[in-house]
Amino acid sequence: MLTTQANPKPVESNSRYKSYSPSALTSAYRRVKEDGIPILRASKLYNVPRSTLRARVHRRIHPDTVAFDQFQETKLVSHLKKMASFGYGYTRQECVDLASDFAVKLGIRTKSKPLSMKWIRGFLSRWPEMKVLKPHGLEFGHASSSLPYAKTNETTVMEYFDNLEKCMRKHNMMDKPHLIFNVDEKGVSIDHTPPYVVGSSDYKVQAVTSGKGKTITILGCGSASGVSIPPYFVYPGKRMNRDLLIGASPGADGTMSDSGWSNTEVFRKYLESHFCKFVPARHDEKILLLLDGHRSHVAVDLADWAIRNSIVLFVLPAHTSHLLQPLEVACYGPFDRIYSALCHKIMRETSAAIYIYNICDIACETYKQALCAENLQSAFRKTGIYPLDREAIQKEYLVPTEVFENQVVTDVDEGCASDATVERGVYTV
Repeated sequence: MLTTQANPKPVESNSRYKSYSPSALTSAYRRVKEDGIPILRASKLYNVPRSTLRARVHRRIHPDTVAFDQFQETKLVSHLKKMASFGYGYTRQECVDLASDFAVKLGIRTKSKPLSMKWIRGFLSRWPEMKVLKPHGLEFGHASSSLPYAKTNETTVMEYFDNLEKCMRKHNMMDKPHLIFNVDEKGVSIDHTPPYVVGSSDYKVQAVTSGKGKTITILGCGSASGVSIPPYFVYPGKRMNRDLLIGASPGADGTMSDSGWSNTEVFRKYLESHFCKFVPARHDEKILLLLDGHRSHVAVDLADWAIRNSIVLFVLPAHTSHLLQPLEVACYGPFDRIYSALCHKIMRETSAAIYIYNICDIACETYKQALCAENLQSAFRKTGIYPLDREAIQKEYLVPTEVFENQVVTDVDEGCASDATVERGVYTV
């Protein structure tokens, strides 16, 4: 405990570093910026160093160490805490990438000048409760538990349903399946999986494929009422060639990324220019969009965009997609089988290879069959989302396990609660 001395001695090097809390600094910063009280008075009122508070207020800090003001950084801290608690913790480099993207959207940085690892070191020193931790491995008997048939903790799933019911009742969605959507990604390649064939057991049967190629990602989405959003393709490359979309179904569109996988920029573009175009017209009603916690789905600024557009982003618990993600449960399995069968049929009947310029035609036909109204309604029913039914998840997939909780992470105090980007699996709205 700190004591006041008449003649204070110089602080020794082994003294406790930074005895004030970041939340106290945030509160002092708010009083100076919002209420206009002097820096000296605020520093004494909240027991924070005057020089540190002045540096925050006037932003006299090296840009590679601090890129955000206190409000923005508090929001980032809250986001990282919540995502870690959902099982989607970020590595140090992913934190830097997330913060860089956030800084670009705020106009603080440009894409050509992202933050460096020096920023994360400064960030961790400013927020003592944020630690670099080794996560507990989610093993259930064997390392193969990460496969789709891994069993899932029942407490996690039941808590998810509690939060889902609370969210649906709050926004009056219990009887509005047309406002409940799920978005998920699906990768396709020119190297399809040949279907099963009838042949002799005396020799190994073979089937011709097109050979290996880069992955093309499809962003798929559908509602509990059975309405699918047209597919959105992500091709590998730098510049979009519209010839890649020859044979596309009505409304289908696409873009490019370096790898052919979705990223934060691609997903933001999908929501803004594609998803919003096809969702039903609303009158003061919100859209519930369920999605997994992939890093491209949960950029910090995306929550603000969702709030402005009356969209509730609901993050599914980690490692539960095989049970709780509607598209994965009942649509993407049929998608794989239909896609392989169509590729096999084309190569058998036309002697033509599957290549990047005819994938869109094949994938759109596959998408139309796999994400039909019957499959979508079945998907939301099997996952217990609509109608809401937690008993829809088979008990044999749920096993009691020890719940590991990170004792280091603590809640943001009441003064910072309004800056949280994620709350109990739901982005605040």
